[in-house]
Amino acid sequence: MRIGDGYTGPEMVSTAAWVAAAVVLSIGLALTGAAAVWQQQRAAAESRTLQERQVERLQADLVKRLTMPVYGLKGARGTIAALEGKVTRAAFDAYVESRDLPKEFPGARGFGLIERVARRDLDRFVAARQRDRTAPFRVHGSGTDETLYIVSQISPFSRNFGAWGLDSGADPVRRQAIEQAVDSGEETLSTPVRLVHDPLKGPGFLLFVPVYKQGHDPGTPAARRASLLGVLYAPLVANDLLRGVAEPAAALLDLKLSVRGLDGEFLPLLALRDGAALPLDDAAEYALEDASTATATHFTTAGREFRLEAALTRDAAMRLLGLSGLGVELGGALLSLLLAITVYLLAAGRSRAERLARGMTAELARLATVASHTTNAVMITDAARRITWVNDGFTRISGYTPAEALGRLPSDLLHSELTHADTVHGMREAMNVGLGCEAELLQRRKDGRDYWVQLEIQPLRDEAGELTGFMSIESDITARKVLQAQADEARASLQDLYDNAPCAYYSLDADGCFLQINALGLKWLGCTPAQLIGKAGPADFFDTEGRVLFAGAYAGFKRDGRISGLEFNLTGRHGEARRVSLSATAVYGTDGAFLRGRSVMYDISETHRIRQQLHQLTLDQEAMLESDLVGILKLRDRQTVWRNHAVERMFGYDEGELLGAPARRLYADDTSYATLGALAYPQLKSGGRFRTQVQMRRKDGSLIWVDLSGVDLPATASEPGGESLWMMVDITQSKAHEARMERAALHDALTGLPNRLLLADRLKQAIASAERNGHVFALAYLDLNGFKQINDHHGHDAGDEVLKAVATRLQAGLRASDTVARLGGDEFVVLLTPQQGPAEAGPVLSRLLDALARPVTLSDGHQAAVGSSLGLAHFPSDGRTPDALMRHADEAMYANKRAGKSRALSR
Repeated sequence: MRIGDGYTGPEMVSTAAWVAAAVVLSIGLALTGAAAVWQQQRAAAESRTLQERQVERLQADLVKRLTMPVYGLKGARGTIAALEGKVTRAAFDAYVESRDLPKEFPGARGFGLIERVARRDLDRFVAARQRDRTAPFRVHGSGTDETLYIVSQISPFSRNFGAWGLDSGADPVRRQAIEQAVDSGEETLSTPVRLVHDPLKGPGFLLFVPVYKQGHDPGTPAARRASLLGVLYAPLVANDLLRGVAEPAAALLDLKLSVRGLDGEFLPLLALRDGAALPLDDAAEYALEDASTATATHFTTAGREFRLEAALTRDAAMRLLGLSGLGVELGGALLSLLLAITVYLLAAGRSRAERLARGMTAELARLATVASHTTNAVMITDAARRITWVNDGFTRISGYTPAEALGRLPSDLLHSELTHADTVHGMREAMNVGLGCEAELLQRRKDGRDYWVQLEIQPLRDEAGELTGFMSIESDITARKVLQAQADEARASLQDLYDNAPCAYYSLDADGCFLQINALGLKWLGCTPAQLIGKAGPADFFDTEGRVLFAGAYAGFKRDGRISGLEFNLTGRHGEARRVSLSATAVYGTDGAFLRGRSVMYDISETHRIRQQLHQLTLDQEAMLESDLVGILKLRDRQTVWRNHAVERMFGYDEGELLGAPARRLYADDTSYATLGALAYPQLKSGGRFRTQVQMRRKDGSLIWVDLSGVDLPATASEPGGESLWMMVDITQSKAHEARMERAALHDALTGLPNRLLLADRLKQAIASAERNGHVFALAYLDLNGFKQINDHHGHDAGDEVLKAVATRLQAGLRASDTVARLGGDEFVVLLTPQQGPAEAGPVLSRLLDALARPVTLSDGHQAAVGSSLGLAHFPSDGRTPDALMRHADEAMYANKRAGKSRALSR
């Protein structure tokens, strides 16, 4: 037999050598078989333990994410209970703004309050809520139940306006979860629903927390329903809530997370196969039961049952189970064979080993040279993960020299407070079982700066397969991460501006079907994107006359490229009707073929109604609707670099006159210009969107109210940055209407005096001021004597004249800080604030009674006289609350009236 590369002559093999080799081979194979069985059992046990740990961690993380918003909702529950459910919009917004929703409660779109309303009380409920909002409050999506569950508060409002006024009880899923929360007194999670809060309309949950009177749980379902003040809730977007939850386990496990629906079936929420997320449509058919390592865990949180199925991925199963015994078998067999032939190769083996060692040394030298000169950071650790070697790239990226790095743990050297804990945990889990891993990780340089790396870690093993350490290769991806963040921010800002514009935006194909539509347009039509895109067009929601008009106009629009000022009667699938104005421009290909139409639709229902009543207003509205309804400006350093024609028409400028002009020209004065700049631009620079209502000045000097919203534009290769985009809508008419409605609600229609509602507000202010400054004040209750005789003898018109004269005389005898109010009929209240003592009220009231003593000359020439009974109350001696003071003054007035203490006027 000839052996060795350096063989120089023949060598005869003895029989004893053959026998020894056979014995060694037999013993080695027997030991190898036993070791393979033991190794397979050990690998199976370790894989089960690892899988259980990953499932337990994932379950704990899911429960935490699903229930974390409960703490925010419970924080608001005490305040709402103390206010007996009469929480204002400002108070609710202030609480929500005090919480950092994205950080404290990932996945939560906001917080809201649902109130239970009987259908017979719906009109009164809507009227009461109108006073707490600048936008009209309207109940929508209502079902047929006698009891409604209406969203009366929602914040942040701009992100969730679609849910404001929604009857949540109309949906069986929402109603079941609400009633379960009310009857149980516990936080309750709904089954998956399509959230109106989510512009993408993905799956989500609603988390409900009931609020009872005095903040106490009555204890029984019947008592809880009777004591209910409302239900706090948080809309949870499943995609945001579950984002990244399975990343640490993705390299090891196939997963499927499901929730039990109302019909008892489990609905999929999340599925991973071979480290990749599956679409929810495919997840429904995805089954893990057939896998040998499959397990299913059921857990309940917030009243909702979940099922978490897990199994080792094919790669992980092969690494942990499939190759565990095979490696021992092959290694043992090979070792046995090598031991057997060692008898023959001993002599020549030494020189062969030396040549092999020299080759390996040369190869290692070549690898070390490559590792030292690569731009990536290379790091080698021992089995305890302490650094044993780093290359020059490591020093360039991290700033640490080899002397500073050797012997230290990478986590101690490079850890940052912003490093994602779950990613680090997943890497450690993989290395604990001797596996490699890949990840993107935030680390910290020696100089304190953070940087991102693309990290790949591979285990190092010796000839026996034992783990000796790990090799890590890192690529600096900080620049890529920064660019990605900027792109995401710009895209989100533009999408937010598009979705939250005060009009409907959409695109149509050549057949008039929707290609794209914003959130407001979907709300008007009462549809989801899946129901519209490629399936329906705006004409499907017009009346018969509108469809005929649209068909003729659209054919000409595709040819001419522009359409403006068309009006239609539009009715959504939920039955809500409105009058809309439509304007559009066409987009053509390089060959001149029509590609799509870009359209803007504005709700002009109120304008259309007023236009039918007032001819002049009709002309103004028609002139406005013949053009685009939304003005758009692009500013750089607060100077106009681009505008649309609607801005020039809105402010009365000629075409092109505003280009290059400073934005100051459009503001009412220097103060409003500086104030808006100080408020808006810091918010825009931080990536936010700014929106307000402000008075601005036209070219002719007149002032108009404008709904103004803006967003910062990111820098590009052609634009250096520092630009912002602003959208403007003229809301002057709605502001005037709002002011008239507010005055009508707070003043008496006959006399113009404050009514009972305004008096109550001023009385509360007087009490607060008196308690704060140590003042006293007086409250007088007046009732006219003989007023009924005037109505009987002279008629009710004469009575109205007397009431107006009384009101005028009362107002003339008071100071600017005092208040006189008419409660109704011939009853008046005088509030004297502030007073230094009770005695000071006497002279003022005497002057008032003297003024009332003078006869009133009626329009028919007759004179009428009335007497007055007066009751007086002082704060704080006669009461410290509005009700106590009014009651004391009323009782004093009636006591004086019964005693005959009054001042009478003669004819």
